[in-house]
Amino acid sequence: MSNHKRALEVLTIALDEYEPFEPSVLTAEQRAAIRDIILGDHKTFRYLLITGLLGKVVDPSVHPRSIQAKADLEGAYDARSLCHNVWVPFEREHLDCRLGGSNEPYLNKPARFEAVDKNNAVRAGKDRKLLHTLYDLLESLNDASGETVKEAFTYAFQLTMSRQGRTITDLPLKSISLSSSLLEAFFDDYLSQSFGGEIPVSVAGAILGMRYNGKGESVRIHPANQAGSSSNEVGDIDVYSGDIVILPVEVKDKPYLQSDVNHAVEKAKYAKCGRLLFVTGRQATTSLSSTSVVAENSNDGFDLAFISIDELVRAECALMNETDRRQLLELVNRALTTMRSKDEAKRYFASTLKRHGIMK
Repeated sequence: MSNHKRALEVLTIALDEYEPFEPSVLTAEQRAAIRDIILGDHKTFRYLLITGLLGKVVDPSVHPRSIQAKADLEGAYDARSLCHNVWVPFEREHLDCRLGGSNEPYLNKPARFEAVDKNNAVRAGKDRKLLHTLYDLLESLNDASGETVKEAFTYAFQLTMSRQGRTITDLPLKSISLSSSLLEAFFDDYLSQSFGGEIPVSVAGAILGMRYNGKGESVRIHPANQAGSSSNEVGDIDVYSGDIVILPVEVKDKPYLQSDVNHAVEKAKYAKCGRLLFVTGRQATTSLSSTSVVAENSNDGFDLAFISIDELVRAECALMNETDRRQLLELVNRALTTMRSKDEAKRYFASTLKRHGIMK
């Protein structure tokens, strides 16, 4: 399989068309295996999986367990070349190193074999168990339908997008002391604008990312004011545990009514989630008594909570150290990209950082 150009096209389309979805063809075991590997701690296995799936999507005749072209497998090919020449630069340029940012992952010990095999030398215990999981998954997909393989790749790509990136190349922060008071001053200024709700969504999404991303949980930030465009979106921001929404978050930065709250609650209930966080921005106004509507929903067994974006910022930022504060700003930057925000909003974020002397 030498069609690296086609592989790059597949990745570009996957990124352009990316949105959360619920696999319908994969078995429960296959979904669990993909989650365990992509969201797991073993970096090399993540690369072996995504490359094997990418190669199989591009050329159905290849064997996804293949690492080297000389492997004793029907459909053996040079997966190492595919990974190093296509996936690695694509991940670095477009995915913020979400799988780990390795330059040559196939030079790591678990990938220095002709194929993924259960007898490959890895550490006993958790690593060996994960190797067996990877083997069984790829073997099950070797003779699977094209639809199943494509769904496996799309699901693995979705989970990759849910991982935190390693670097933010477009956010050159100054080497200054980023104190709690400076960060609060920045957010006080930044949240004064809305850009159609994009600003408070970016902040709430970043804060939730600090709290939830990793350990099997992930945060997905949807384009502002477009939640529900996919059947799998519940709120403006959704916190997932595996495939399950555990906390939908609705963000309002404009006047809202009881019907708006009821609609958000019904979406959460339809998704079989018994709770909802309702975040209000500075432009949000209402005659609704939040205390009353919380009590009404509580009586129905539904956990509804209201918080303003400023309260959320004050509560979370007060607990952060300087490293956390820098990461939070990086996550706001990433959120603006993930939610496909307007260029004006991105420029406003950068100009506000510069105005407070935080960014070069």
